[in-house]
Amino acid sequence: MIRDLGSLCDGIYDLLVVGAGIHGACVARDAALRGLRVALVDQADFGNATSHNSYKIIHGGLRYLQHMDFGRVRESINEARYWRQAAPHLVRPLQFVIPTYGYGTRGPLALWLGLQAHGMIGWDRNRDVPDGWQMPPGKVMSKSHCLELIPGIDPQSVSGCAAWYDGQMQDSDRLLLECVMSASDAGATVANYVSVESFIGTDSRVMGVLARDALAGKEFEIRSSLTINAGGPWAASLLSRSGKPPPAAASKGLVKGMNLVTRRVIEGAHAIGVPSKRSSDAVIGDSQRLYFICPWRGRSLVGTTHFPFDGDPSNLTISDDEIAEFIDEVNLAYPQAKLDMDDVLYCYSGLTPGEGVDPDSDANRARHSDVIDHQKLEQVDGIVSIVGVKFTTARLVAEHVVDLAFRKLGRKPAACNVRSVPLPGAVGFDGFGNLKEDIDGLTAGVGSDSDNIRFLLESHRSSFPDIGNISIPEHQDARDYLFQQCCRHAVKSEMAVRLSDLLFRRTDLAARGELTEADIQWCTDLMVGELAWSDARLKEELRNTKVDCEQRFFHPKMKESTLVTA
Repeated sequence: MIRDLGSLCDGIYDLLVVGAGIHGACVARDAALRGLRVALVDQADFGNATSHNSYKIIHGGLRYLQHMDFGRVRESINEARYWRQAAPHLVRPLQFVIPTYGYGTRGPLALWLGLQAHGMIGWDRNRDVPDGWQMPPGKVMSKSHCLELIPGIDPQSVSGCAAWYDGQMQDSDRLLLECVMSASDAGATVANYVSVESFIGTDSRVMGVLARDALAGKEFEIRSSLTINAGGPWAASLLSRSGKPPPAAASKGLVKGMNLVTRRVIEGAHAIGVPSKRSSDAVIGDSQRLYFICPWRGRSLVGTTHFPFDGDPSNLTISDDEIAEFIDEVNLAYPQAKLDMDDVLYCYSGLTPGEGVDPDSDANRARHSDVIDHQKLEQVDGIVSIVGVKFTTARLVAEHVVDLAFRKLGRKPAACNVRSVPLPGAVGFDGFGNLKEDIDGLTAGVGSDSDNIRFLLESHRSSFPDIGNISIPEHQDARDYLFQQCCRHAVKSEMAVRLSDLLFRRTDLAARGELTEADIQWCTDLMVGELAWSDARLKEELRNTKVDCEQRFFHPKMKESTLVTA
């Protein structure tokens, strides 16, 4: 992908997608694969905001049984299967275990019935999924199993445990990026750091947008027959700035969510759920919501907690006090964790649609995505807005949006063919080729870092098109060499144009607390050389990176880096 803003002014697009979070990326990909002329822009980097704050779980919809929402359960199971098919290099089955208590709705019988119902609704959950990525059925296990799998839990209160499988994204940023790459491969024009100032057209019709290059400051117009407002937390403000009344679904407020990356809390290749003191939005069952602790890349992902939010989405921050409060809640729910602030390596934060109810309850978060046709609501044609709520079902929402787009364009809808097109990194992956054997040969003898090297190779397939022929230079550390190769490729072909793009989204060393000052220096030198940054631009990038380090709650030693405090 090459950032070419001049091409955005070339003619009239069938579809202009504003916002490149997971919903916008999936819409652009679907539309381009169906033959529409598509443009996709974002005011910052692809997936920079809410989609970056992913707990990295592809949900099979088990919790929706609590709402008796069987249709949504079925949708989630279908879409979870899709992601395992489209991106087996990035989505893996992960076992989840929660304790059972007594004889009520949290008891073993009730949870067993729920797991059986989920299994029946998802009878085809493994259809056309390669071996190794199939989901075993859920089950209820004994008290001894519970004490083994959730060490340190109070043995006096538990009666056993329930276990099921969901998908885990090994790298949610790369999964989203590959959706953007796939859209580009299908002919879409994509560009990051293009902010939309306002819509253009008439009072009754949107005909495109007035845009601004966020890097150079130049304004220009992008013309389109239909504009898709996938701006996430900024969707309502974009409408307001353009004199269009935000629909009710986009005006119910926002909720701030937070997930933490910490040192490894539990051993084993399974996640645990422990009841918190916060209430949930369950229609049936216990009102306590669960905190989950998941293994991820040698670390633990702990989430999710929510706070009320009232302000400009661009000013989202997470305070040390909020992180400390969340740590206290997790320790109260699971004393064995024994977490403190020094254990936090990274903080994911983002804003999701709200419902305007109790800010201390899950009920404040919207549960359903909305696709809003403004022609039907306020007689303004040429624009459709998305209020998306789940990463898992973004592809399905996109399919509905593109079907609607064809109708509004006055064309017969082309059949959705997304399911038949794997994401770029899936081509040649284990189950589709001999990648596993190539990686086994390359990682032999590299010791304890072999898992991280394997992940780099599997997840960054586009950076290493011929893995079997990689030759790591003598006397160079394998981790450093492969990390640097990924960075070079990201700058040349993945539209990494700011230092934060490279450090926080094209690679994941930052999120795992492994990004060193030497890594930052190397990446800085790379971008200065490849992108010909001036001294002023370099200082700006370092200032922005410092802000990102503070907002992401980088490990304290990196917050104090001489590079990002320069």
